[in-house]
Amino acid sequence: MVARRLRFGAVLVAVVFALTGFSSGKHKSGGGHGCSSSKSTHRTSTTGGTSSGSSSSGSSGSRGTSSPTPTPTPTKSGPPAHAVVVSCAGPSSATATVRVTSDVDVTRTVTVPVVSEGATNDYGSTTVTLKARETRTVTVRMGTPGDAASVRTCRVGTIS
Repeated sequence: MVARRLRFGAVLVAVVFALTGFSSGKHKSGGGHGCSSSKSTHRTSTTGGTSSGSSSSGSSGSRGTSSPTPTPTPTKSGPPAHAVVVSCAGPSSATATVRVTSDVDVTRTVTVPVVSEGATNDYGSTTVTLKARETRTVTVRMGTPGDAASVRTCRVGTIS
């Protein structure tokens, strides 16, 4: 009875080694010995009451079900908001009105620069805190209000 259990154990060990890729012999080539890291997965999907199975095998990774490798999400580069000039500074007012919209999904404080172009280029800016994707209308005072009469056009600079 003991001999039978030993023989069964030896056969069992041999089968396990054979299935896992272990080999007891020496080979002149590079393959066929050591531990294999191949894996096999079996997926079954059910659609409309019928099932279909598919299996695949790979040559790397750990045994069992593998999880997909996460793909990094690209981040948007550029300013955190965009703006358009609603009204420009001029002879009647030394301020420009600007509509600012957040382009990010978090609350953020941004600086909105406005260049008033005319006989001289004048620079003014304002700071505004925007919630995620919020739009607000703000006024931006010229750096040199005395030059307001010479302003021909206004443009928004790079928002930071």
